Amino acid sequence: PVPEEVTKGFMVGLINAIAHCHAMGVAHRDIKLENVLLNSVGEVKLIDFGLSHQYYRDPNTGVVDRSRPLEGFCGSKSYAAPEVLVGRGYDGFDADMWSLGVCIFGLLMGFFPVDEAKASDWRYVRLVSAQKEAKSTTKAILEWYKRTPKHISPEAVDLLDQLLRIDASARPSIGTVLQHPWITGTKLEVASSGWSSEELHYRGSGVQKSFDLVDDMEIMDDAPIYRSLGAFPGDDEPLPEMPTLARQAAFGGQESAFGDIFAL
Repeated sequence: PVPEEVTKGFMVGLINAIAHCHAMGVAHRDIKLENVLLNSVGEVKLIDFGLSHQYYRDPNTGVVDRSRPLEGFCGSKSYAAPEVLVGRGYDGFDADMWSLGVCIFGLLMGFFPVDEAKASDWRYVRLVSAQKEAKSTTKAILEWYKRTPKHISPEAVDLLDQLLRIDASARPSIGTVLQHPWITGTKLEVASSGWSSEELHYRGSGVQKSFDLVDDMEIMDDAPIYRSLGAFPGDDEPLPEMPTLARQAAFGGQESAFGDIFAL
């Protein structure tokens, strides 16, 4: 894990880079730590636009037309958003926000939140259940490994909870992220809803809406099944293996010539 202040320094640079891309109508679609480089003076540079999509941007108003959903599998395994992996139309900006959340989580925790955001990964199935119950995503993931988020600030937890929402429409825009307390350096106001501070239910995290992805999965919420997959180890059982930050190659990008910057 990278110390929080160091992580924030890197991620502010990445967030500003994404903000510029989105303002120009560009969805990167392969945001990952391997594509975040530092120059000789430590400035963050976002690279590799080979999978990027260029939305139409009105030259007079600057308004980006995202009305047409993108299609096709595209990205890198542990960074790709669930709506991308499920194989139906998706919004490129929303998908970038999930990947940003994975980058921040990876630096702060030293491992990926899920190995792959689809039903074949038991972590993702458990995350679907946790978000349906409006639990903190960050706390839920760490609990699988008998850990807590006490080493990071409530502001970092809140931002991660928002970025890693399975419901893509509930994720914040990059403009909202720029105004988040973790970025601006202000304190997050804890919701006065009866939760203790350790429950990590903060104002802004919100109750998760229902989402169609659940309908596509056969989720049998049966504890013994998950125990057999290592999700709920007992005191005398080994902890499940964390998905480590291994380097990952990109996939996809050839689904359509419409709007793909480097498509022939």
